[in-house]
Amino acid sequence: MSEPKLSTQEATTIGSRLAGAAVASAQPARSGGNNRVFRLEMAHRPPLALKHYPSDGRDRLGQEYDALTFLSRHGITSTPRPIAKDAEASCALYQWFDGDAAILHPQEDDADQLADFLIELQKLRDADDAQTLRNASASIFSPEEAIVQYEQRLDGLRRASDDHPDLRAFIDDSLVPSTAAAIRRLRRRYAELGRDPAADLLPAHRALSPSDFGLHNALRGEDGRLRFIDFEYFGWDDPVKLVSDTAIHPGSDLPEPSANRLIERVSRAFEAGDDAFAIRLDVLYPVFGAIWCLIVLNAYLPESRSRRAIAVEDGDLTVRLAGQLDKARRLHQAICQRDPDLAPR
Repeated sequence: MSEPKLSTQEATTIGSRLAGAAVASAQPARSGGNNRVFRLEMAHRPPLALKHYPSDGRDRLGQEYDALTFLSRHGITSTPRPIAKDAEASCALYQWFDGDAAILHPQEDDADQLADFLIELQKLRDADDAQTLRNASASIFSPEEAIVQYEQRLDGLRRASDDHPDLRAFIDDSLVPSTAAAIRRLRRRYAELGRDPAADLLPAHRALSPSDFGLHNALRGEDGRLRFIDFEYFGWDDPVKLVSDTAIHPGSDLPEPSANRLIERVSRAFEAGDDAFAIRLDVLYPVFGAIWCLIVLNAYLPESRSRRAIAVEDGDLTVRLAGQLDKARRLHQAICQRDPDLAPR
């Protein structure tokens, strides 16, 4: 059974208490499957954002609030400033950003703005309080961990594909063969170099990562600059995963030249201090691409259907599943076009 949504009256009451000031009105905004955001019109100050975090077994509120507190403390102004939180009510109060969803009207310099933020973020890796930050959600610190993530997601989708012949055909005839080739190449390359693919990445080589980062979680202000929201997955991760995820993320749908420019710019921030970065990027990029294909197909998993169905407000599940499968096919095709050796023969 789904958790009840926060009402506007509840948002007004909680917001007033957390702000220590009267809330004139509350309006739902930027709702999604994992949270609900209200714009709070304040009586005597600029509007604020109240975010409600439905329970799903993860401390989404704590992870995001700690992340945004860290970023604000170090002078980052393109992310919301945290104001107050109430863990018992599963709510937190943040600075409100005006702006349109960036993904609705992509701009030529979007990839550079994304890269600028990620590069700036890495300058905070050596801050004393950075060491207390959590690991990013679904973080990986070795190639073998990435392979395990892929295999675990694949197992779930394979079970779900019994009732979906088109899904089964895509998995067995396209995704699995290409990813198996990528994994064989990864292990062969590591063996040739005498490296252990199960060895953990040194802390000095790890990245601070928003994890779920892209135009889908960005607002464009009147000045054209991007502001970034939704840091529920923020933390430490392999920079190769950070670069790959940002370039591949279907929520951004970056054109290939833009994705390549982002990869090149952010990679330079890591290559100088990590002689294995380029190797990991080469062998892991298609594995992360496969993982993203499986993430796109999550709607097929029975346990995700009720949550997703709520998010689309009683949308036609059959049509939605077909759309997600088509998106996964196009994503897989892009990965194989980038690396023709992996294309199923």
